[in-house]
Amino acid sequence: MSGLAEYFASVGFIVSGSDRAEFPSKKHLEKVGVAVSIGHDIDNVKDAQAVIYSDAIPPENVELAYAKEKGLYLLSRADALKMVSENFSDVVGVCGCHGKTTVTCMLAHIFKSANVRFTAHIGGEDVKLGSFLNYGNDVFLSEVCEFKKNINKFTADFAVCLNTGVDHMDCYDSETELFNAYQSFAKRGYKSIINKSDGVLGDYNENNAFFFSAFENADACAKNIKSKGGKYSFDFIVKGKRQGKIHLSVYGRHNVENALAAASCANRMGIGFKEIKDGLKNFVGVKRRFEELGLLGKGRVIADYAHHPTEISACINCAKEIAKGKIFVLFQPHTYSRTLFLKKDFLSVLSSVENLALFKTFSAREVFASGGSAYDLHRLLPGSLYFENVDALVEYYSKILGKKDLLLVLGAGDLYYLVKDKIRK
Repeated sequence: MSGLAEYFASVGFIVSGSDRAEFPSKKHLEKVGVAVSIGHDIDNVKDAQAVIYSDAIPPENVELAYAKEKGLYLLSRADALKMVSENFSDVVGVCGCHGKTTVTCMLAHIFKSANVRFTAHIGGEDVKLGSFLNYGNDVFLSEVCEFKKNINKFTADFAVCLNTGVDHMDCYDSETELFNAYQSFAKRGYKSIINKSDGVLGDYNENNAFFFSAFENADACAKNIKSKGGKYSFDFIVKGKRQGKIHLSVYGRHNVENALAAASCANRMGIGFKEIKDGLKNFVGVKRRFEELGLLGKGRVIADYAHHPTEISACINCAKEIAKGKIFVLFQPHTYSRTLFLKKDFLSVLSSVENLALFKTFSAREVFASGGSAYDLHRLLPGSLYFENVDALVEYYSKILGKKDLLLVLGAGDLYYLVKDKIRK
């Protein structure tokens, strides 16, 4: 939402907005001319001619209800994003259960390296570039989310399809409906860049497909994959021809696949290998994606947005590559519905963690659902700890973490901000 607000302000609209609590980009938005109110009140929308709302906003929200009552022009976030994209010559959309933000940021760095005139709408915050970039109106680059079936409203000329993990099942009647949404997004693209190793996308057989894979032969491949201190390099192969070697500045084997997706898209858009290589080298990460927060006691603290079992597993594997001592995992589940739908997968991943703790669920837009809380997971994971108070967990880890130990703080909720603030203080 903040990226959209900044876009509309950049093209001349008078923009205001509100949120229920303070948020990191508030000061930046105010700096670029967006008026921000904390707390929802009808006074915030009385002077508005159009109101754009996130799907996380319930229908009974006072501002949204007032806007409907007064007949103001209403747009969902997805509809507004679609409208913005139609102002550009080419549209690049990145979809997938995992890796959307990282790949979108990687592409932004490649475009910047290649002097492409582009505007980027990013769901997270790139360490160097932020969450919104306006370098021109030739190319529009955006993440495409499947929540509330928003993916069905977006059409991309270059549709980057990363993976089809099961998520947001509170919005779909079946896994088949969710997977069909990914397939339909790919079909709408002029050129679709598709992960051949994905169990669903790998069967895609339309003529607009360009397949990539870090595990098997495809139109674009990563060969000679090597790790040095947890950061990877690989040979970029297109149609059997070696383009050159790519060196990544971020940790984790999973980022080879992310970089391959970004490089494949850029290649299909006619961007040269040098610009691709330089752009990926310049990408040093996204906030909340394996982000170093500092020390608790004597141990390092690294935070990641991982809130899906697959993402949690990837983070733990990444930590194993760089840890010199014990690894401690502190996980905050995000929404009760996700925990209920994926409980078996969460238990499968977390049961192998030796030093595990859970923090109370970040409910986001949801009300309590029995069996879907962090405490419910804790009860099913023998040996795990459970915290509801950030002071208690900070005191605990400050005492127990040794000089070579590493604490992973995982989840998409507010625990990141709570721990980050405690470390800063």
